[in-house]
Amino acid sequence: MRIRHSLKAIVPFVLTLAAGQFVSAQDAFPSPGTPPGFLPAPGSGSPYSAGSVFDPRFSQTYNDEGMWFQHSRNGFGPNNSPRQPFLTLDYTYSRTRKLGGILGNTSSQSYYQQNDPDSDGIIDDLAYFRYFDPARGSYIPELRNSGLKATGGWWNVDGSGFIMDIGWQSDSSSEYDARAGLMSQRIDTATALALASNGGNVIAKPFKTNGGSDLGITLGYILAPGIPFDDTDSVDYGSWGTTFSILDRTLLNLHGIPIDDGSLLGATIPYDLQFLMRHSLSTIGSSGAFAFAPIRDSGGIRINPTFGGRYQKVKEEFYFFGADSGLAYIGGGDDDTPENAKVYPPYNGIDDDDDFIVDNIAEDTDPEFVQINPYDPVMVRAYHNTEVVSHLAGPEFGLRYVLGDEKGISISGASKLALMFNNEQVRISGDNLFNHMSISDTPDPVTGLFPALDGFDTNNLNGPSANAYTDSTSTVHLSPLFEQSLVAEIPLFENMPVLSDISILDGAKLRLGWTFLIIGEVADPLQSVHFTSNPQLNLYPKARADRDTFTQHTLNVGLDWSY
Repeated sequence: MRIRHSLKAIVPFVLTLAAGQFVSAQDAFPSPGTPPGFLPAPGSGSPYSAGSVFDPRFSQTYNDEGMWFQHSRNGFGPNNSPRQPFLTLDYTYSRTRKLGGILGNTSSQSYYQQNDPDSDGIIDDLAYFRYFDPARGSYIPELRNSGLKATGGWWNVDGSGFIMDIGWQSDSSSEYDARAGLMSQRIDTATALALASNGGNVIAKPFKTNGGSDLGITLGYILAPGIPFDDTDSVDYGSWGTTFSILDRTLLNLHGIPIDDGSLLGATIPYDLQFLMRHSLSTIGSSGAFAFAPIRDSGGIRINPTFGGRYQKVKEEFYFFGADSGLAYIGGGDDDTPENAKVYPPYNGIDDDDDFIVDNIAEDTDPEFVQINPYDPVMVRAYHNTEVVSHLAGPEFGLRYVLGDEKGISISGASKLALMFNNEQVRISGDNLFNHMSISDTPDPVTGLFPALDGFDTNNLNGPSANAYTDSTSTVHLSPLFEQSLVAEIPLFENMPVLSDISILDGAKLRLGWTFLIIGEVADPLQSVHFTSNPQLNLYPKARADRDTFTQHTLNVGLDWSY
């Protein structure tokens, strides 16, 4: 038998109507007084529903490894809600990645090479010891931050839900102080002077400093603005000694910064008074995700797939401050050592000259201190700052899992993966970061001093000098993100005296957790600089995004409330 094509479209519609009438008939219950066997006509309605008020609000039947199970929630009672809200509040304590690379240009010559052009050795054994070597970012102690994190949302009766969090880490910093590190290896000056005054024997009346120090005299008198440098060693400071004696104890072989000064080999800038590096960080972030119905919810294990979005702001800074005497130390070195060099004996921890100060300049020979730059003050103060601000946003998906139950101890975790759009801004600023020891071969006919070749007057005590610089760059790129967290929740307070009587702790659990965060392609503030500098050639440091992996380990402790 053939069926017309027009009927093919009508038949399914008719069957649907018939099915609907059948379901409607099955939904109706007989009213009181209805004769046995009588069914109300379709569509006539009924005051009774096919469901009971005692039936569960939610019921789910599922098969697990051949066995059928039913999961249900009754939802009975005036205070019951289809959604179960929750809130957690945590204190966080994080450890952040160390900065990579060195401070400076990696391809420029070292200070040793710079002052040994014939490669025949400056002084014996110096090649085997640190000699104004570059400082690595890893010298800065690991950065640690404190913060707060709040998480909230709700769970539906079918196990799905919504989770939202916001976290903040306060601005914190960590420092590497090269001068403090070396001075900690020496005995204090007062003790050294007392021992030297009595042939190495301890005296009953200790040497009194009256609050003074070698560094204080150097900055306040010897190298102070407006005071001509005492290049004849004629000024005496009483028990402290003469100018050269104080400088011998004060000036240190700290670190150098290699730069591209426009020459073939580049140069390294030495610092003998202070060399300080600081790493700073602050972050804020938030995410929101839908948790889908569990893909497993049995045996005390629940696993929910999640999908949502995430925003993360990372503000990271690197700061450097260096101070140099601007003096050369003549008396050490060999025939090819230039006159603007600072020559130190090897830092071997031995007091070769028996003055009770280890590794000072005069261990092998009495130095002669010579003013190099013609500026006033003689001392050069340099600084550099790099700020990197990363705004990251993008989709995030993962898995959330819980082991345990809502009443007892439970362990939960989450694995999240995100692809973030990273709007990255790099800003740099600084002053006097050039080779201030570079001098002309021809002396000034008036002063007799050899004028500087690379820069201008270094005096920045009343504001930036002509050697100051600023620069910035901005990029947008993709950064992958992965986060792994584990949290233990313990119903501790309900069984503890006093705490069990505090109303705010009713139903609360103690939370102890750990989170690992890794973000790829995040600019490193130490390396995001091209250290090109020669102000007289109009060469200044430039900002450039040099990316590395950003990592954080976070411990958290807090409270969880479920309602």
